Amino acid sequence: MDKISDLPKIILHDILSRLPYEDAARTSVLSKAWHETWSSFPILVFDGSRCVHLHWKDRKDPLKIQDNRRKANSFLKSVDRTLVRFHHHGFAIKEFNLNMMFFHPRFMPHLVDRWMKIVGESSSIQVLKLELELAGCFFGCKFDSHAVDNYYSLPPDVLKAKSLTELVLLGRIRADKLIVNHRIRFPMLRTLSLVNVYLGHEQALEDLISGCPMIEELILEHCVGLEIVKVHDLPKLKSAKFSGFRDIHVDVPSLEYLHLGNDELEFPCDISIDKCRNLKVFLLGAVSSVFVSNQWLLELFDKFPFLERLELSGCITSESLMISSSRLKVLSFDACVELKEARIDAPNLESCRYSGQSSHMPAAMSFVNCSNQVDFDVVFTIEFRIMDLKRLRAFLQNIAPRNVMVSLDLGIMKGSSILFNEDVLQNVEVPLPRIKQLRLSVTEETEELCVLLINDLFWSFRPAIISLNLKVCSRIFLKLLLEKLRCNNKEERCCSSSQMKCWWHDLKDVKVSSSPKKYENLSDCEELLDSLPINLSSPNLHLNFELEWDSLHTSLSSGGINAGPCVN
Repeated sequence: MDKISDLPKIILHDILSRLPYEDAARTSVLSKAWHETWSSFPILVFDGSRCVHLHWKDRKDPLKIQDNRRKANSFLKSVDRTLVRFHHHGFAIKEFNLNMMFFHPRFMPHLVDRWMKIVGESSSIQVLKLELELAGCFFGCKFDSHAVDNYYSLPPDVLKAKSLTELVLLGRIRADKLIVNHRIRFPMLRTLSLVNVYLGHEQALEDLISGCPMIEELILEHCVGLEIVKVHDLPKLKSAKFSGFRDIHVDVPSLEYLHLGNDELEFPCDISIDKCRNLKVFLLGAVSSVFVSNQWLLELFDKFPFLERLELSGCITSESLMISSSRLKVLSFDACVELKEARIDAPNLESCRYSGQSSHMPAAMSFVNCSNQVDFDVVFTIEFRIMDLKRLRAFLQNIAPRNVMVSLDLGIMKGSSILFNEDVLQNVEVPLPRIKQLRLSVTEETEELCVLLINDLFWSFRPAIISLNLKVCSRIFLKLLLEKLRCNNKEERCCSSSQMKCWWHDLKDVKVSSSPKKYENLSDCEELLDSLPINLSSPNLHLNFELEWDSLHTSLSSGGINAGPCVN
C-alpha cells in the first residue's frame, strides 16, 4: 500500500477537497482504501442535469418521457441512499449541493424534506446549495411552473444548521413561510445568495438578514414578490449584487464591491448607495433610470473616492464622455450604443474594455495621462451578419495615443458579409494600426470569402499575435490561413505585378504555438493540419501565430496594392 493511503482520513479528505469534484470521485477506483475514503468524503454534490437531459422537442415523446422518469427515479434513489448511509454511519457532511431541474411539486417534496433534515442535523455542515426547477411537461405532467404553490417550501430543519457559512438558493424555492414562522439565526453565515426564490415581501428579507450579522457576500436576483431591497446593519459586508428590483437602498460603509442590474424589467430603479464610501468596484447593468453623463461621472468619483474598477453594461450614456480619476484601474463599456467618443484621463489605468455591435462602434477612444502599459480590449460581434472593416480600421486608427496595447476579438459567422471597398486599399494610412492580439472566431466555410477575409484583415491592421479557438473555427479558414502564413513557396509569396505590392512584404517571420502545448515544432501547414483532430470541437485547443512585421514599412506604391498572395 502506498504511504499516502496510510494518512488519516481527515488529511485524505482535505486532499480530495482540493481536486475538481470529478477527479476526486475517480480516486475511488484506485484501491480499497481510497474507495473507503471517497465513501465518507464530506462534500456531497448531486447534479441531476448530468443524468437527466431535458430537451424541449422531447416533451411530447412518450419514449423520452418514460426514459426521463426512469433516470430521474434513479437519481433520486442515489441521493437518498447516500444521505441515509451518511446518517446511519454518522459521517460528517460539510457541503451539500443539490441541482434538480426536474422537481415535481407532488412527488418529490417529501424526499427533499428528508434530505434537508439529515443535512440540517449534521453538526459540521458549512455549505448548503439548493437549485430546483419545475419541469412537469418532460415527465408527462401538467402544472403551472410559475405558481408559487408549486414551489418547494424550505423546511424548519434547515434552521438547525447553525454552522452554515454559505447558503445558496436558486429556482422554485419558497423561503417566506420559514422566515415568517420561525426566528432566523445563522450566526456564522458569510455568503447568502437568493436567485429567483420566493420571499414574498420586504419584511421577510429584513428578518432574514437580521439573523445573519456576519454576512460578507450578499446576492439577491429577481426574488419573486420582492420589489424593494434595503440593506443595512451588516458591518462585515464586502460584496453585493442586486438585480431586478424597483428600489435598492444600501447603507453599508464597509461595502467594496457592488453590482447593480435591472436587465429584465421595464420600470426604472431608484438607487441609493451614497453611504458606501469605501466602494472599490462598481458594475452597473441596464438600469434605465440612470443616465451616464459627464456630470454623473464627476459625482460618482466624488462619492466613491476609492473606486478602482467601473463597468457599464447596456447603459444609456451621453454621446461623448470624459472619465477622469486618479485611482481608476479598470474600465469597461459593454453594449453602450449611444457612446460615440470617450476621453479617459486615468494615470493608474491598467486595462480598458469595449464590447458591442460592429454597427455601433464609437468614432474615437483616447487615453490621456495614462500609462504606456494600458491594455485596451475590443470585442465586436456581427450584427445582421455584416462586418464593415473600413469602419473598424478607422476606429482603431483613432485610438490615441498609438502606443496603447490593443487586443481585438472578432466573431465572424458563416454567411457574414465583409464590407471592404477598393477605395480603402487606395487610401491606406501609414502606419497601419498595430494589434497586440487578434482573437478570431470564424465559422465561414466558403473558400473565396475566407481568402477575402484574411487579406482584408491584414490590410486593415497588423496583429502581433493571431489566436484561434479551434472550437469555433472552420477547417477551411484554418487551412487557408496556414497556407498564407506558413507557405515556403517563394513564387506564391511574390506579387502578381511588380507595381502592386502585397501585405506579404511587411511580414518578416511567423511562429506557431498551441495551448495545450501539443503542436509546437511543426515544419509546414500540411503537417499541422494533419495533426489536428478531425472534429475541431475541443474546448481546450487554441492555436497562436506570432507575427513579426517590418517596424514602419507598408507595401504601398503609386501603382496600387495587391490584396495578398494567391491561394490555388
